[in-house]
Amino acid sequence: METYRIVMRIRALLIVPVAFLGIFFVLPVIATLVRFLRPSNLVNTLSDSSFVSVAWFSLWQAILSTIVTLLVGLPATWAISRYTFRGVRIIRGVLTAPFVLPAVVVAAGVLAVTNSRGVAPIIWAHVIFNVSVILRVVGPRWSMLDHRLEHAAASLGAPPRHVFRRVVWPEISQATLNASLLVFIYCFTSFGVIAILGGVTRRTMESEIFTQAVRLGDTTTATSLAIIQAVVIALAALVARQLSRDAPTSLTTRLAQPLHSRPRHRHVVLICVGVAVAIVATPLVATIYRSVTLNGRVDLSAWKNIASGTLPSLNVTTQTLIATSLTFAIAAAFICLPLAIIISSLAPRSQILNFMTSLPFAISAATLGIGLIITFDTHPFAWRSETWLLPVVHAVIALPLVLRTLQPAFLAIPERLRGAARTLGASPLRTWFHIDIALTKPAIMRATGLTMAISLGEFGATSFLSRSGSTTLPIAIAQLLGRPGIAPQHAGFALSGLMIIVTIGVMSRA
Repeated sequence: METYRIVMRIRALLIVPVAFLGIFFVLPVIATLVRFLRPSNLVNTLSDSSFVSVAWFSLWQAILSTIVTLLVGLPATWAISRYTFRGVRIIRGVLTAPFVLPAVVVAAGVLAVTNSRGVAPIIWAHVIFNVSVILRVVGPRWSMLDHRLEHAAASLGAPPRHVFRRVVWPEISQATLNASLLVFIYCFTSFGVIAILGGVTRRTMESEIFTQAVRLGDTTTATSLAIIQAVVIALAALVARQLSRDAPTSLTTRLAQPLHSRPRHRHVVLICVGVAVAIVATPLVATIYRSVTLNGRVDLSAWKNIASGTLPSLNVTTQTLIATSLTFAIAAAFICLPLAIIISSLAPRSQILNFMTSLPFAISAATLGIGLIITFDTHPFAWRSETWLLPVVHAVIALPLVLRTLQPAFLAIPERLRGAARTLGASPLRTWFHIDIALTKPAIMRATGLTMAISLGEFGATSFLSRSGSTTLPIAIAQLLGRPGIAPQHAGFALSGLMIIVTIGVMSRA
């Protein structure tokens, strides 16, 4: 009976993450809907030609970005997941690094190469940012495909395209569909990339939500746009679910094939990888290059200004920016990790919690920002201008991804280990600490790095809540790159280079 009471008390901890999401996510979203959602407002928004144009651009650029991302990411995923060769780990790191970098840094890299704004740079930035989604979601599934099936089909005379269509595609189609949906959502709700590369003529619904709510003060229109955006995302998820099907079960845990053992066409593997690396890495390298050159000559003035703490056009020092961003990142990790550990260890298979923690995927950061402004702007919850609210929001945004990092690790713990501990007289709390936490420590460390990286790069919701004294690195980069003049943009590229170094440093510790 005593053990049962202890278990119930431990399970009562689930109230903490539920209350956290309820207060800082569900409540703001519902408050926004109750206060501003009116059928007439939606009709007016849908009938406005300028908003229709913004919605149409958001949709077709997201579809095009998803298609191009698949064209670049799938061949590279095939090469990396099916073959091993020298440098493959470094290549994997290069291709996955941009996902944890701020979107404004990736956009700054594209701007450093193209020196222009428009559709093509936007698509390029989206591809750079989302290739890692294809690699992370489709790669594990593709790597488990039994080599013998492909070899058998080829030995029977099937050409490569038939082998892919009949053998490979049925195995990876579901993972590819899931990855495509994520890429579409990220591109459709793009904000940081559009802020840097969109100019004044290219706007997405996400950027328009920010403009209407913050710059123009028209929260009613911004809310209508947010609802329309959420409906489009829900329809995309519904279509993906209708197209989904049960995957075949002909998977194995065979190791990747050494490239030197491939009988012919080895160069195809290297070309697929080389093209993806060139597309992804070129802007990052260009960012560093632009930060140390000016008018074709080596110029370290921007880095010297950063070192001295002086930033043109900004009333904040570099040291303050770095300290603020790192403080928010550490605070977000302290908030997010305990919540994710509680859910992952106590209720990893809970459908209700999984649904609740997936909502930040569907509701964009700008929409959340509107809700936070509305909900926490009046007494007794006048928290809108409180600095601590920013790391809390960062934790809300990071929680879905952190959970999906921790849950597989907790589910993989054999139940017999917990049973053995209980048999030896260990209490539930001691069993949890010495088995669950001990065995998942590597995953917890990765999740910590992921949380800090997401916090360091968060731009959407932070744009709504940022105040004097709480400016983060991504906000400062967007401000510098968005202002005319050589000095601010040079400083923006230098800060972007610093951001690349800081983010990679954080992730290398995970």
